[in-house]
Formats: sequence, C-alpha cells, structure tokens
Amino acid sequence: MDLVAGAVGSILTKLGELLHGEYKLQKGLPEQIEYLKNELESAHTALCKVGETPPEHLDRQVRLWAGDVREASYDMEDILDTFLLDVVEGAGPAETKSKKGLLKRLKKMAKMLKKSKARHDIAGAIEDMKKRLQEVWDRRERYSIPVAVPAPATKLDPRLVDMHKEAAQIIGIERTRAELIDMLQSSTHGHGDAGASSSSNRTKIVSVVGAGGLGKTTLAKAVYDELSTGYDCRAFVSVGRNPDLVQVFTSIFLLLDEKKYKAIRDVKDLQLLIGELRKFLVNKRFFIVTDDVWDINSWQALGSALHQNNNGSRVVKTTRNLEVAYGDEVYQLGPLSRGNSKKLFYMRLFGGEDNCLAHHPEEASEKILHKCGGVPLAIITMASLLVGKSRNDWFETCLLYLSVYPEDCVIEKKSLIWKWVAEGFIEKKTGTSLFQRGEEYFHQLINRSMIQGVESQVDGTIHRCRVHDMVLDLIRGLAGEENFMTISNEDGGTSSRHKVCRLAHHNRILLLGQSRPNSHRDTTQLRSLVAHRCDIRGWVLHPSLKLLCVLALERCTSSDNFEYDRHGLEHLGNLVHLRYLGLRGTKVRELPEAIGALKLLQTLDLEDIGGYDMQVQLPSSVCLLTRLVCIRCDEFTKVPDGFLQKVTSLEELQISVCKLSFESQRQFLKELRSQSQLRVLRVLGMGRLDESMQVELLKSLGNLQELQHLDLYYNLICKTRRASVEWDKAVLPEHLRRLRIPGIWFPCLPSFIDPTLLPNLCYLELRLDHMDEAGLRTLGGLPDLRYLSIFPPYETASNEQSMVINIASHDVFFHKLRSLMLFGWMVQLATNGDSTSASLRIWTGGQDAAMVFDSNSKAEDRGCSSRVAPVPVAVMPNLHDLVFTVPVRAFYEDGHATCDNNLGLDLECLPLLQSVVAHLDCKDAFPDDVNKAEAELRRLAQLHANSSALRFHMGKINQRRMARPIQSDDEESSAIQPFAS
Repeated sequence: MDLVAGAVGSILTKLGELLHGEYKLQKGLPEQIEYLKNELESAHTALCKVGETPPEHLDRQVRLWAGDVREASYDMEDILDTFLLDVVEGAGPAETKSKKGLLKRLKKMAKMLKKSKARHDIAGAIEDMKKRLQEVWDRRERYSIPVAVPAPATKLDPRLVDMHKEAAQIIGIERTRAELIDMLQSSTHGHGDAGASSSSNRTKIVSVVGAGGLGKTTLAKAVYDELSTGYDCRAFVSVGRNPDLVQVFTSIFLLLDEKKYKAIRDVKDLQLLIGELRKFLVNKRFFIVTDDVWDINSWQALGSALHQNNNGSRVVKTTRNLEVAYGDEVYQLGPLSRGNSKKLFYMRLFGGEDNCLAHHPEEASEKILHKCGGVPLAIITMASLLVGKSRNDWFETCLLYLSVYPEDCVIEKKSLIWKWVAEGFIEKKTGTSLFQRGEEYFHQLINRSMIQGVESQVDGTIHRCRVHDMVLDLIRGLAGEENFMTISNEDGGTSSRHKVCRLAHHNRILLLGQSRPNSHRDTTQLRSLVAHRCDIRGWVLHPSLKLLCVLALERCTSSDNFEYDRHGLEHLGNLVHLRYLGLRGTKVRELPEAIGALKLLQTLDLEDIGGYDMQVQLPSSVCLLTRLVCIRCDEFTKVPDGFLQKVTSLEELQISVCKLSFESQRQFLKELRSQSQLRVLRVLGMGRLDESMQVELLKSLGNLQELQHLDLYYNLICKTRRASVEWDKAVLPEHLRRLRIPGIWFPCLPSFIDPTLLPNLCYLELRLDHMDEAGLRTLGGLPDLRYLSIFPPYETASNEQSMVINIASHDVFFHKLRSLMLFGWMVQLATNGDSTSASLRIWTGGQDAAMVFDSNSKAEDRGCSSRVAPVPVAVMPNLHDLVFTVPVRAFYEDGHATCDNNLGLDLECLPLLQSVVAHLDCKDAFPDDVNKAEAELRRLAQLHANSSALRFHMGKINQRRMARPIQSDDEESSAIQPFAS
C-alpha cells in the first residue's frame, strides 16, 4: 500500500472481486461499480505521480487534494470490507450438531435476511462513494491542481549493502577512541593498577556528551570492547528516553552474572535491585557502560547502585544532556571534521573517494555536507537517500509503520512483517509469498540505513532490527503529518489529528475506558492498535472497534493480577476484519470461543502467553480460522486435536505437542503433509521418535518443499532413538536453512547432509555416534554453514577410530562457520610443520583415542623439537565461539598426551576466536590429570593472538565419578580426600 494513495489500490482489487465474483447484486449496480472503479483508477494514477514526487516539489493544494482522496479511500474500504464479510463469510462460528432442526432453519432465515439487507446497503453505499469521490474530483478541477512529474530514479549501487556498520566504525573513530581511553586510564582519579594508592584507585565515571547521531554509542562500544575484558565483570546497557528502570537493572544483572541472577526477572522492586547491585559490586573491579541516559532522575537511580569502591572500576555513560554529566569527567564528542565527513559521505555513496563518478556534482555534495554539520548519522542518511532511491522513500508505509514501536526497542523481523501483511502494505509478486516479499522490504530498509539490523550472536544472521532515535523522530514526524500513526506515551501525550487510523500505546497504564471512542479521539476508523509494555489492569477491548486489522498487546502486564483477565477479550469475536492478533509475552489463561468468528485472521502470535503454572488450552473454534498463515504457540499452550486437518494454508507453524499422547503425536506428524506451503516448522516437546514416527515425519517432509526451518525440540525426559533406515533414502527440501533434530541419533553423518542437496543450510544441530573423514569433509564443505552443534548418543558409543584429515591452507573449509558447539565431543587441530596444511580431528571420548595427534604439528614442535614453529593455517577463518569436551582419562591415564602434555589443540588456527567454553570430563580420571588438563587449556588460550579479549570459560563434569588417587603404603590415609563413586 502506498502512503499517498491510501487504500485506493486495495479498493480497486475489491471492486473487481465484486464484479467478477458470484454475488447477487441488484440490477444496475454492476454498472455503477464499473464506473466507480474507472474513476478510482484515474485517481490512483494521479496519486502515484504525487507519491513519486519529492514533497518540496508539490503544491500545497496537491497535497490537500491527495489527503482528501486518501481519507475517502479509507471510508470506502471499510464499507466494502463489511459488505464482503457479511455476505460471503456469514457471522460467527458454525452451529454444533446438537442444535435442533427448527433452530437451524430460523438462523438460516435470519442470515438470508441479513445478506439481503447487506445487498441493499451496498447499493446505497456505492452511490455515496460516487458522490464523495465526485466532490473531491470537482475540487481538484475547480482549483486547477497540477501534478508534478518526477525525474527518473537511479538504480541501487550493490556495493552499499551492509556498508553502514563498517563506515561508522572506522571513519573518524581512531582519535576519539584513543582520547577516551586515555581519560579512563589517566591517573587523575587513578587507572586501577594493582599497586595504586586507594585515592587513585577510586571508581572513575566519565560522561561522553554530544548531540544525537554523533556516534556516542559507537565510541563507547569500541572502548568497551577494548578495555572491559580486563575487569572482573562488565555490562553494556542501553537506557533511553522514558526508561523502564527495573528492566534496565535486570539487564545489568544478567550481563554481570547471568547464572547467578537467572531469577532476577521476577523482581520488580527498584530499591531491592539497587541494593542488590551495590552489594554485588562492593568488592568487584567492574566496567559498566550506561548508554543514552536522557534525564537526571534515571542517572541518579543508576549511579546510586554503582558502588564507589577502591578497586579501579570504570563507568562510562553517554548522554545528550550536559546536566546528566554534572560532577563527572566529561568527554565532549564533537562532529566529524570536514575531511572525515567527506570521506564518510563518499564511502557511503561510491565505496570510497577514489571511486567518485566523474560527473558527480561536487557543489551539491558540499551543500549537503554543510547541512549535515558533521553528524555521522545525518551524513549516512542523506547519502542513502541519494543512492538509487528518491526522497519519496521516507513516505513508504512500511518505514512509517516502525513508529508504532517505542524508542530503543529491538524489533523482531517476523512479527513486523506479518503486521505489514495484515495492513496490506506488501505488494504481491508472482512466485513470491507476501512474507518473502516483506523480507525484501526489510532488507532494503537495512541496506539504506533506515533501520539497523541486529545480528544473531550464534550465526550472524539478522532476525531483528532497531531504529536510531534520530531516525525515529523523523519517522514519527512524517507519520503524524500524514495522519498515519498516533503515539500515546507514558505521560499521556499523543501526536495526531482527531481521527485516528493507527494507535500505539507505549509504557503506560491503560484503564477501562481507554479503548472506547471519545470526544477527543475519533477511533471509528481505527485499523491498528498496538500496546507495548503497558499495564492493562482493567482495560477491556471495546466492541465498537470493528475495523481493526491489527491488535497487538505485546509484553503487557496487569498490576492487579499476574495474568490478563479473560473478560478483557470477550468482545474479540466482533473484530471481523482482524488479520493479526498478537499477545506475545502477555499472560492470558484463556481465549474466548468467539475467536472462531475472525474469518480473515492471518497471524496468531501466542508465544510466551503461558507458564509452568499456567497451561493454556485454545478453544476448538480456532479450527475455523482457515485463512491462518502463521500461528506461534509456546510449550504451555495446547492446540485442539484436528487443527491441521482444517487449517491447511500455514506458512509458519510453532506448536507444542508435549501434552499429546504418543499416538496423537504420530497423527500430528502425519497431518503435517497437508501443509504444502509451510516455510517454518517448530515442534516443541516431541516425544520418543521411534521407527513409525520417523517414517511419518519423512513422508510429510517429502510434501513440504517450501520448508526453510525445521526444529524438532524433543522432550528431555524421553530417550533419543536411533535413526530409521528410511533416512538413507531421504531427500530434504532444497530451501532448508535451519535443521534441528537432536531427538534422533545417527551412526554417522547422514547422506542427506550434502552441499549439493542443501546449499543454503546455515544452522545444523545433530546427534551423531561417529565422525569419519567423509562426514567431516562434507560438513566443512557446506557453503553457508554458520552454526554447527553436535551431540553424542546417550547410551551408545562407537568403537570405530575417527580419522585425522589434512586441510590445505588454500582449501575453503568451514568458511562461514561462526559457532562450533561440540557437546561430548573433542576437537583437535594443529598446523603441520610445512605451514601449508593443518590437521583436524573431531571425536568422542568413547572412541579409540590411541592415536597421538599429529606428531609433526606445531604443538609438538614447542616442546619436542628444535624446529622453527610453523605459521598457523586458518582452519575455520570466521569462527567466533567454540565449545568442546575434553575426556581427561583418554589423554592422561592412557598416556596419549604429547610429550609436553599438549592436547593437540592449536587455537591459533582460529584467528577470529572470541569465546571458548571447555568441559573437562572427569569420569575415571585422576585429580592430578584433571589439573594438568586445566592448566594446559589455560596455556593454549594465552597463546592465542587475541588472548587479551578472548572469553575463556572452563567447567568440570562427572566430578563425582573421578578416580581415587593411588596411595603409597607409607602415606597417611587421612591425607587422601575421598571421591564419591
């Protein structure tokens, strides 16, 4: 949907449906509809020209006329939607078989009368629509309103994709980063060295002050990344405008010590949180960044919790408000220099100043840079608008819809796109689903720096985004100007005209009457209602909001009750136009049976509405929602039996089967084969996948050719099952990107994992018994693999010896892998002596480990030879995170370690490594050998080129099954510490 054209395009489609569908229209009405359709097509053409013209080139009368047509189009769409729904869909859920025959006939007669009245109503409505459109058209003719013709748009330069992050981090930051680090480490208030005096070792607070968009956050993050690893604990937290301080403190605790404070989310008392944080930090040397602090009150709460100890701690806060920095050392961040501004501008436009086009207007560029005033975000934004995209992009509806979210909100991509779909913003394209088309829009906004993509920590893919507050202010201004969105804040302020089309509540209390129409705000045409982190204690959905397309109560709470009272949604069935219903994170024990009346519903997001003490059973009427394309439930929400037999157009399905019987789970897998359009399938709480269930699963997968994500989360209390022989013949959907099936174990890597069969696979989680050379080379050859997790079987272990493979330095091996998670598996790798290849081996503790790993490796050269150490070969050049398990007994008890106790693990072969988690398996190992392994792992971590920033964690498993130390006859038994068997 185009913002300027309003709903005109949608009306044209619906008028065509009226003309060509099987409707019993009154005599003469088809001709009137045809006339109206032709008039609207002419209006749509003119409006498209208006929409393509930069706002500054438009006459004010043109904009007023376009606004009149847009408002009229919304009214017309409402009339048509109501007619189509009344005549075609009927009203309410179907009657049950228990109804008496007479009652059925009476209801049928009532429906026929209702449809007849609707047909008469549409005749009058069409006439009114004609008159209103004619008035608008006459006004244009009366004042001779011209429509400007836009200049042709240029094409997008593909080099601009994902460049924003690189440019913002590099250009102009070297000097400011060095200056801020010097300030933090200066002896004015101490630098925290071990021998410093008490006065010079006090906690030091430095405020980075500057206007919005100058790069305060980027600078603080760069300094944080460089310095924070040398401290006992650290946290980087965003505060923002009108913050939820309880949430901010919760984030700090989880960043400081997630394991200790896992339950802190349940604490809502701010004073308790402040006191606990002071107690936690009292003896710690900490580094904390509080980013984007807007007001003094917020900082006073945060500052009171940051204990002023003598351990050399450091605090950095960024703010626009100099008053917030009162009493601190201040680093005043200024704009970019003229030279750096120009460098950033041309980097964003052409990929560098050297690539500037010969005919590029230098004078125009200088004017733009002068207007931007050295503000990096302004420079990037202006450059984005100049490259392949007209100024009209700021008026795109998908972009303006982002104003529905509060500041500093991390926005989930999927829920955003499904809202776009529900609103009708996504243009259809042959061969592409509406969601996939929405993904294209989403990535275009990122590539043009309108929004900032948020990468996944584990695989680097972008599933979320955020909007910079400077851009958000601009978007909200445009949304208000076009009467596109009304924002209702914590202070009760709003921004819109009296007639409201879309309404968003942010972080406020919603009371009983606030869903009803009132004299201050006309909500009769309300199409989207979103409440984000609001207290909805007594709020009730009003039955008059019949035109709603989107209803989202996201992470809302009720101060009077843990859960939202079911009476608040009792009028849900009246919202017959609803296409998106989202209750994510809002505790709702029960949905009304009337939900079955929502015949147009496309998305039902119920993730995290339940809990361990709150099981949710969906009403049987959800089976009537035959237009659903997306349903997302959590593990505590149960869908009625037979749901998949009736709802067969799903593209995304997240569902729990943990409460189903074994036979019902098997039937569920069988019914999946009817979902031929399914792209995302997540099954929670899957039971034992025996032979028969695996057969049903494979048959269904054969029908799901559009599938991209397959996650089968199995129930942990169930035993894993050996893979059926049917897997040997399996061919999985070629579009598959994510595969998680840990409930089935395979003897070795299955044949369907193949780079030629699954070229797009980027996330893989499997349970394997053995890894042979062919399997390891296959995994390493998957071109887009970014996350790999391997588990061993619970009850079996292979006796086959794993093979060492050699990887040449020029080989493309695990080229994109960012996370390697080996639970119960050991990894060994080392550069060979000639520096042209490396050796790699992955094996489980139960396998034969008799082989001494790579006798010619660099590891052995350190202690067993006088040869020069070879240059490390990058085996996994982009690996960030590594998890593995060391079977201590296999190395030391059996005498298989190298001569200097080296574990055969050269971490220098992983040049971009950021995090290592090692599990020492103590089963049947002696305490001394466990200590040797621990010391060796720490030594290996220190040898890494990035050792100062490397996060290294080590844990021990099976400690109670450790071997007893051997005791000589003359030792006193009291000196031996007993070990549990």
